[in-house]
Amino acid sequence: MDHPKLLGLFVLPMTITLVVLSGFIYALLAGVGVLIQPMIASIAGAYSGILGGFLAVLAGLAALWFSIQFLGIFIAWVSSPFNDRLALHTERVFGVPEPDENLALLLRGIWLDFKKTILALIAVILLTLFGFIPGIGILAWIGMALVNSFVYLSYPLNRRQAGIRDAIAWILAHPMRSLGFGIATTLLFGVPVLNLFALPLAVVGGTLTYLRK
Repeated sequence: MDHPKLLGLFVLPMTITLVVLSGFIYALLAGVGVLIQPMIASIAGAYSGILGGFLAVLAGLAALWFSIQFLGIFIAWVSSPFNDRLALHTERVFGVPEPDENLALLLRGIWLDFKKTILALIAVILLTLFGFIPGIGILAWIGMALVNSFVYLSYPLNRRQAGIRDAIAWILAHPMRSLGFGIATTLLFGVPVLNLFALPLAVVGGTLTYLRK
């Protein structure tokens, strides 16, 4: 809000988020949820009474939560060109010297973003499966926070031609900063209505997290 010039760049990422989330909700209402119901029923069937119902509800909520996180990363990839502009203008607002940019570097940045997105989506799928393991599933939630950090720190890192190993190395070198930003982003994407604003906020937040190291 201190830099209103950035607010205009929020429009396209938020519009893409609204379209994809609306499609996801429509798919659930149209019958995709029926496909998930037998899986939840089989989990609940292993138990009886109140415990079975409670576990079924937890399984359904966990599946929905991880699905929303998966969608968030997918939406970030779809709107990547607009997110990159937003990250660039964020750096300009804070007076950061811009790295050299030409067509070859731009194409390499797009390719890096694609590879990082594929890796992040695979990680979310594995974390989703891991999250259903009793007792240690909490680690999947921490892993999801780090995945979100990896995704949204990629915009300033890609501009500096930092690959996957470089991005992971940066997160490992700044563990608490990365985890704190990732937890905030993950929670933001998981809250209805607020998640419409989550994408551009995460892009700006990831850029500032990198710049203020």
